[in-house]
Amino acid sequence: MGRPLIGEAFVVVWEGTDGSGKTTLLRLVARILEERGFRVASHKTPGALPSGRLARLYGNRPSTPPLSRLLLFLANTVDETRPMLRKIRLTNPHFLFIDRYYLCSLVYGLALLEYRLGVEAASRVLEAVSLVESLGRDGLLSPDAYVFVDVSEEERLRRVRGKRGGERRLELDTGFQNLVRRVYRDYFAAAPVPVITLQNEAGMLERLSQTTAESLVGLRERRLAGAEAQH
Repeated sequence: MGRPLIGEAFVVVWEGTDGSGKTTLLRLVARILEERGFRVASHKTPGALPSGRLARLYGNRPSTPPLSRLLLFLANTVDETRPMLRKIRLTNPHFLFIDRYYLCSLVYGLALLEYRLGVEAASRVLEAVSLVESLGRDGLLSPDAYVFVDVSEEERLRRVRGKRGGERRLELDTGFQNLVRRVYRDYFAAAPVPVITLQNEAGMLERLSQTTAESLVGLRERRLAGAEAQH
């Protein structure tokens, strides 16, 4: 929270379980903010860089070792920082929305190591994030806030079953998704930046998008006020 904003950009990382409606909610909040006169840039990982294509092609295969999957997706989230910085320089947004970032790679990777191999990895999420952030200090964007989107398991499964294409095995695995929830919550309980936690049940998109937009505007204003008070 002590670093200055990059330009005017308040960096919001959106995380969530598979099928939570995170991306849909992100887009609605971005539209609301834009209608209020804010410039919003968005970026989704895995991206179009070679590391992203490899992560989607090989990392999502059920036969890929869990550690390889973690490293592939983590590599892409690090790589994708460069195009995100370009977006900031070109558009000078008030908000940068990142649809999953390095935290996601670590949460899902550690959860999968524990779930498939029995390695006690999930409880080490704080340690893993701290290590990645220290090693990537000059090559990563520091989040100013997180938005974590979840949904009841019954509703989540209904949404996932309605999707087309892609590898659905882990998305349909309730045991794995519950472990992912636990790892996210372990991290967010000690996160150094504000966390907005949303329960995105059926019929709640409109209300949640409005309240989340308001919350993010407030967080950005407090962040700017704090930065001005330090000078």
